[in-house]
Amino acid sequence: MPPSATRPGRNPSQPIDEEYTRKIHEYTTEPFFLSPLVDYLPASSTVPTPKTVLGDIAGARNNLPYSKEVYAYMRMLAKATPRVKVYSIGTSEEGREMIAVAVASDSLMANLEENKANLAKLADPRSIGMEDAEAARLVTGTTPVYYITGTIHSPESGAPTALMELAYRLAVDESPYIKNIRDHLITLITPVVEVDGRDREVDLFRWHMAHPGETAPPLLYWGHYVAHDNNRDAMAMTLKLSENVLNTYVDWKAQVLHDLHESVPYLYDNTVGDGPYNAWLDPLLTNEWQMIGWNNVQEMTRMGMPGVFTHGNFDTWSPGYLMFMAATHNGISRLYETFGNGGTAETVERTLSPTETSRTWYRQSPPLPKVKWSLRNNNNYEQTGLLVSLSYFANNRQQFLENFYEKSKRSILKARTEGPAAYILPADERRPGAQAELLRILQKQYVEISRATAPFSALVPVPRPRPAVPLTGAAPRPADSTRRADSARVADTARLAPPAFDTLPLSVQRTEMRQFPAGSYIIRMDQPYSRIADALLDYQYWSPNDPQRTPYDDTGWTFPENFAVRSLRVTDPKVLSVPMEIVSGEINAPGGVIGSGTVFAINHNADNALATLRYRLKDADFQIAEQPFESAGEKFGRGSFIIRRVSAGDLDKATRELGLKAYGLASAPSVPTHPARAPRVAIMHTWISTQTEGWWRQAFDFLHIPYSYINVQDAAKDPNLNAKYDVILFPPGGGSPQSIVAGLPMWRNPMPWKKTELTPNMGIDETDDIRPGLGWSGVNNLVTFVKNGGVLVTVENTAEMAVTFGLASGVSVNNPPRLHVVGSLLRTRVVDDASPLAYGIRDSLAVYSDDGSSFSITNVLGTRGGRFPDSTTARPTGRGTADELDVPQGRVPLDPRFDVAQRRPLQPWQAAPVTDEQIRNPLSVIPPALRPRVVLRFADQRELLASGLLDGNDVAQRPVVVDVPLAKGHVVLFANNPMYRGETIGSYFLVLNTLLNFDRLDTGKKFDSR
Repeated sequence: MPPSATRPGRNPSQPIDEEYTRKIHEYTTEPFFLSPLVDYLPASSTVPTPKTVLGDIAGARNNLPYSKEVYAYMRMLAKATPRVKVYSIGTSEEGREMIAVAVASDSLMANLEENKANLAKLADPRSIGMEDAEAARLVTGTTPVYYITGTIHSPESGAPTALMELAYRLAVDESPYIKNIRDHLITLITPVVEVDGRDREVDLFRWHMAHPGETAPPLLYWGHYVAHDNNRDAMAMTLKLSENVLNTYVDWKAQVLHDLHESVPYLYDNTVGDGPYNAWLDPLLTNEWQMIGWNNVQEMTRMGMPGVFTHGNFDTWSPGYLMFMAATHNGISRLYETFGNGGTAETVERTLSPTETSRTWYRQSPPLPKVKWSLRNNNNYEQTGLLVSLSYFANNRQQFLENFYEKSKRSILKARTEGPAAYILPADERRPGAQAELLRILQKQYVEISRATAPFSALVPVPRPRPAVPLTGAAPRPADSTRRADSARVADTARLAPPAFDTLPLSVQRTEMRQFPAGSYIIRMDQPYSRIADALLDYQYWSPNDPQRTPYDDTGWTFPENFAVRSLRVTDPKVLSVPMEIVSGEINAPGGVIGSGTVFAINHNADNALATLRYRLKDADFQIAEQPFESAGEKFGRGSFIIRRVSAGDLDKATRELGLKAYGLASAPSVPTHPARAPRVAIMHTWISTQTEGWWRQAFDFLHIPYSYINVQDAAKDPNLNAKYDVILFPPGGGSPQSIVAGLPMWRNPMPWKKTELTPNMGIDETDDIRPGLGWSGVNNLVTFVKNGGVLVTVENTAEMAVTFGLASGVSVNNPPRLHVVGSLLRTRVVDDASPLAYGIRDSLAVYSDDGSSFSITNVLGTRGGRFPDSTTARPTGRGTADELDVPQGRVPLDPRFDVAQRRPLQPWQAAPVTDEQIRNPLSVIPPALRPRVVLRFADQRELLASGLLDGNDVAQRPVVVDVPLAKGHVVLFANNPMYRGETIGSYFLVLNTLLNFDRLDTGKKFDSR
């Protein structure tokens, strides 16, 4: 490669677009925010510049294009030159198009399909017999693909114009630097990933420009469902944008996925990032991050551009980011954070914090403390960084293609090297619908799934014993005053002793042979995309002692735990010899009507499709069994459906489509029942944030459960919510309990969020002013709604709001300061399996906990429940051991006539019994029928952590789901988020049970006698 090919700068023999170039300099606020790669624009007599569509240059002041304008320009390019092609790659939830733009030399574009075929062979070395010699031959004749994506985060608005101009440069510029890229690399560009949010962001900017001096509302809705979390969907693949990008990446067999973001000055290449790195990645990839990232910093620093750095404090643990689609599919994930102005195209004077401008070992040329920043500055940095990376990749294309092949091969060899060999999902799974949904996600990830054609046996790991970690708190003292024998105390000590410590090295795994039925699913690890399967199916452990004290996102996500299904990690390669066949087509759970009769029963296994069935067959008579029963040779648990007034044909069709098994019965079983109604549901949101509630809407839409979408202002205006709704779901959102009620500050202008001629893309909900919150009227209306028989479901911060404002008497929220939980899966225990909320829920269910929040309950207002320092379970300081009686000196021993009865030890999930003194003055004593009912608690400390980070024991055994009666209705409180990111399928039915039993939540409740 001649040195001129790697030296940035224009070709002096090619004319430049003088006006465009002048404006580049005009809109750039300082000369050092330019580089030799972008300080000019080459001219073309046949290919239009972005100015043709924008009316000004890319990055011009006060100019943000809609997605349709970006697409129109890309298609102009494709029409004007054979070096550019535009592909439609799918649509958003709202039907807006997503595109991919390919740019390369004429010859490369003419041979795209042949090149794709070569890349496909490198991507799956099995297709060439794992022959390295054949791979080497392919590498020399194959061109890599570098995929760039922009604006997944809608307020980060600079990428579309930067990518418009980048596409033009790559197609037109004849400088040796750019020509080298064009001749040796296929650049693929999706200029707008979150297309719904992009158009809303432009609407918002237009409103801002039309209302000078006024405060604009924030971008409340990005995509149809979620905002910032759209960049956390690369695991569960619930969003259209995730599917469209991954499908494109895999179809092109790209080597890189480079996602553009805007939040850090001036350009943070977080490709290198900080530890801990994701544990399932090939070290070859992490080395590639270092190579590309540090080269990026060096080259841009050489060009005199300040504020370019890498490393930083972003950990690369979670595989949920869009860019990680490449990392988990044998490519290279990359991400830029380029400085932006928060969605505006104005030029803004910015003052940075000392942490942003300090000089560190990894940021030797830091940003300036104060800067006038423009959209053009942003476009300069993004394009320069991209061109540097494209050039480096083109110059080292053979090495990166060799690594691409090697990573693919090592992913196949993984089953017999580091392991595991496979994962087994047994055919006798009690929740086949959830199992099928997990397998469908793996199919979306392009994971091959096999199915055993005969029964088989396999060695599976045996869990190691975990030492007991007892909670603090004294044992109860004996009922009489006699001192127990030492032998009794020794016996108690032995009974409470932890299990023996397992002295085997961690490298030695205890195993046992287990039998599996035919039809069991086997996820082989000897396949190209084994790493994403391994990352999703395995457990995660983030050490409390890890040097990284602030995880960037969730630390645990184990999908089998999240879905409440069984999965076994098998390290013995013999499992690969089991008779099996690859599954083709979408996986669905078996279903249909079995047997005949006019009455049908479906076992309640917490399969989410049960709720779908209830709404689909709205005219059928559904009864819910309050006790287990046996019929037709089958066992049915609490909550099982008993169905009448539906034809066998209609039920068979519905259950086949939903993967449910209905059994025909000769007669209805003799078991207590209550109706399973299809309640009228509302999902309510604040105007502070719609981020997390969007996952609830996505879940309900996916399950085809109808709902009304309302906001807190609607609730504040409607004193008769019962006329419209039976259940109001109030998912978590931003803000404290006080801000949910108070809303946003009212001292500035009204901030509308609605569709108008100026803002035609606004949605999903609308209001004339987002500032008012729930208000006192809204609180009162919710209280009235519940008292009149409605059910209010609250979660995390909205549960705290319900507690704070008196909707949940006897409940308090625990946020222990010494506890450190960051997006972990914590195990639970069912406390009251007779509660309809617990129907079908397995004991030891793992639930998602954002920060370890929990509840305490009490029977007396003004006190706390559970084992806290003010409880009465511990004896006072004095003589003897913890379970002996104190003896005051100078006084006769305590006569039993003056002693009180021994109290049962109070557990952290329990309320203290009401005392005689409290009954004598019962004003604060909650009546038994209105006392909180704990349905689910967190598990004991030694079994609490399922996956992720847990530091501290202040959450163990605490209540996590509580049902609080209020007059005729109920307030249901969740300390966990049961519907989160499309990942927590296993806990959905805690919510769905609430719906199906909304008017019978007191079923099975045992009332205290006093």
